[in-house]
Amino acid sequence: MMLMKTTMLSCSFRLMGAAAVALLVGACASPEPTLHTLSVRPEATDTGRFQRAFRLSGVRVPDRLDKPQIVLRTSDSEVVALEQQRWAAPFGSELRDALSANLAATLSAVDVGGAAAPAGVPLYRIGAEMRSYDARPGQGVTALVTWRVSRDAATQSASPVALTCQSTLALSVNGQPAGTDTDAGVNAVVSSTQRLVQQWSQQIAQSVQGLETPSAVPAWCR
Repeated sequence: MMLMKTTMLSCSFRLMGAAAVALLVGACASPEPTLHTLSVRPEATDTGRFQRAFRLSGVRVPDRLDKPQIVLRTSDSEVVALEQQRWAAPFGSELRDALSANLAATLSAVDVGGAAAPAGVPLYRIGAEMRSYDARPGQGVTALVTWRVSRDAATQSASPVALTCQSTLALSVNGQPAGTDTDAGVNAVVSSTQRLVQQWSQQIAQSVQGLETPSAVPAWCR
């Protein structure tokens, strides 16, 4: 009988110990990261009146940026990846989704991906790369971007025309100065990066229109 009581007490202590460890682990666990997106919900597009179609490949970015963590530049020689402030997807994927949505709205177009283009509309192929991106909290967001647009050969009788383009984009960061509020600083960087991507989308759209009207080729393309 004494042995049974001792065994039961030993089991109870082990269970209590396990529960205490579980509570400690739960208390020490990192909080869920905050997720941000570059995609801004565009105005509704009339899917029955597409004027163009496009196929946007994946957007290339430097390896150090192609991760979910938001990367901030803290000095001329130092960057930091924030574990608790992240993009909803790796940075390159976020860029591609945002550019696709913006171009679809701006050009009255549809991103066909790997599918065939709707009958009767020109198809454009777009490849894009963000060669550099620096986000300084409380200061600004800058990026060097390049892209190439070409009209698909199947949609015209002559050889497809192509444009290669490059642009430096820069926007100030609105919000609280760096160092006053981390969350507010990151939110301001995200907002400015969204606007920077919208600006990039506008320039890509103008390049597509430049293929349709050669006299309107933008200065940043050749």
